[in-house]
Amino acid sequence: MKKTLFIAFCLLLIGGCTPTKEEKINDKEPVEEPVEEPTEKVDEVVEEEDSTEIEQEEIEETTEDEEKPEEAAEEKMPLGDYEVFLGGEMIEEDDKIIINGESNLLPGARVVGSVSVGDDEYYADTSELIQEDGSFYMEIKHHDLNKESTVAVRFHFDGPQDAGITRHYGDRGQKLEGVYIYKHQGEVGGGKPKNIFKQAMVTATFDPSEDKAIRQFNEPTWYPIPDDMGDPRVWIEVDEINNDEEYFYIHGHSNIIEGSKLFLDYYSKRDETLVLPDGSFNFKFPYEYRENTPFKIQLVPNHYTQWNIVSETYGERGQKLVGELVQKEKYSDKLYAEKIVEQESTMIDVPDNVELKIEGSEVTMLVPDNVLFDFDKFDLKESSKKTLKEISKSLESSFNKKDLDIVIHGHTDNLGNKEYNLELSEKRAIEVKKYLESLLPSSEVKFTTKGHGDAKPIATNDNESGQAKNRRVEIVINLK
Repeated sequence: MKKTLFIAFCLLLIGGCTPTKEEKINDKEPVEEPVEEPTEKVDEVVEEEDSTEIEQEEIEETTEDEEKPEEAAEEKMPLGDYEVFLGGEMIEEDDKIIINGESNLLPGARVVGSVSVGDDEYYADTSELIQEDGSFYMEIKHHDLNKESTVAVRFHFDGPQDAGITRHYGDRGQKLEGVYIYKHQGEVGGGKPKNIFKQAMVTATFDPSEDKAIRQFNEPTWYPIPDDMGDPRVWIEVDEINNDEEYFYIHGHSNIIEGSKLFLDYYSKRDETLVLPDGSFNFKFPYEYRENTPFKIQLVPNHYTQWNIVSETYGERGQKLVGELVQKEKYSDKLYAEKIVEQESTMIDVPDNVELKIEGSEVTMLVPDNVLFDFDKFDLKESSKKTLKEISKSLESSFNKKDLDIVIHGHTDNLGNKEYNLELSEKRAIEVKKYLESLLPSSEVKFTTKGHGDAKPIATNDNESGQAKNRRVEIVINLK
């Protein structure tokens, strides 16, 4: 019996190339630490008399663009740089959600943390000031809803900031730069230019469970900015349509300017979203199967909720729009752009012992370490090869992309020596990569590896159940 997930890849009306993900280069090696002798044998900990010593030769270079998580924050310094960095982690507890954050914002800057479920089911927030070292700490009451939750941290100027902070970054955040920066509309004042602010933002999602979740705030990844961004000859590409039989998830990119509102029509359902800084967009709305029913994605420049810059760019009646996507409203002379997307359903099979998760443009296959490896070993078990063969078949048949970017992440729990765990996680990721490459010798799929040791837990390390979840290999498929 296999778990299945349906992913519908689109019959696009306009051709286009899908750009690849760009990553930063960091060749730093982890700092060597003395090995501590554990008192008892547990997974990821080696007893002196009967554990297998990992070879001390230099670990194979896994990828030129590998970045150690503990070094990422150092690159973003000094404090006050206009290229803003936001990071850290969120920790779920029984009665509260904790945010341990780090940044290069000026001390005294106000950041807002929030927890939400759906569009209007639940929302709670709090605010704190950045400390002298760029860190911040927040606690938000737990909502006790057993639904996917989003935790966000924002630094913005649609609210009080110290006068020195405003002078430094601009009264609307005009000087903010970098991958964490988004435009947003202030709560009052409509879509006029003076009410459009810049903000720095990071998000993480989690599903409440008995083993309390821990999530990292990761750096956003973007498409290259299109050369024709803002051109009235609008194009829209849909890169993926998938569903988990509860929601549809649609991800795509375009040359439409940031902040433009897009609408989606599907049978009797209607959803809306904002275009992101690189022209990409995401829709999430309730799933309902309708045979031979296309998705219609529309840019309507004259809609009353659009920012002023949208109507200026495309015409207040859409009169500047040109190209194949342009349509005329039925009872007026107003124009809009519409992309019609038909569906072709593809089924992805994963073994019962593999968890499948979708977040935006990423599909993650999570494999517990005991499926792949014996205790304290990094060579693959014979039984694990059946699981990896099934995964390779899914990669080959379900993702029809020549430039598919797959990163294999190794993780451990926090028991034992940190340096040892980091080395073990790296070697395990490498072994999975080698075996998948041997199964797909003619594939143009690009595999890279990263070892994280215990730096990125997904559950508490305070009990055996949580530790078992944290010992894992993640195969992350980037559909950008």
